[in-house]
This record gives sequence, C-alpha cells and structure tokens, in this order.
Amino acid sequence: MSSNLAPDERETCLSMTGDDHSTWVVFTDDPFWIRRLDKIATAYQELGEGRMYRLDAGQVSIRRKRQVSAAERARLRNMLLVS
Repeated sequence: MSSNLAPDERETCLSMTGDDHSTWVVFTDDPFWIRRLDKIATAYQELGEGRMYRLDAGQVSIRRKRQVSAAERARLRNMLLVS
C-alpha cells in the first residue's frame, strides 16, 4: 500500500450520529490504522487511499486518562510483589 500523502496529512476520523449510538463509522487513510482495522472489521467503502469501516460501539473506548501519583504507583508495585 503506497501513500502519496505525507504522514502529517493522513487522518483517522471516528463519527457517531445522535440517532444511533450503537455504531461508529471510521474513516482512515493512514496505513497504520488500515492494517489494524482490517484485522477487526471489513471496509465497506474505499475512498481514494482511504477506507471506511463500521464498528460496534463496544469496540471503541473513550476514557479519561488516569493520573497515578508516585505514592499510588509504589503501593501498586508492592501489591504485585507480594502476590
């Protein structure tokens, strides 16, 4: 797969409509994401160098980044060493 786009021009977009929260539509023209998405879904449309996929809502996770303090990290590390 050869791309005429520079890496900073490639994009991956996730979209969900307000009337159907069960499905994500994903467009990507990034070869990295095309390879990953090809392993879990089938592209239903090709647009130039990009592909469009449908994913079940459960296949996409959006969450807040967890902030772990140094003390908490040490406590968790000790728990692993004890078990």
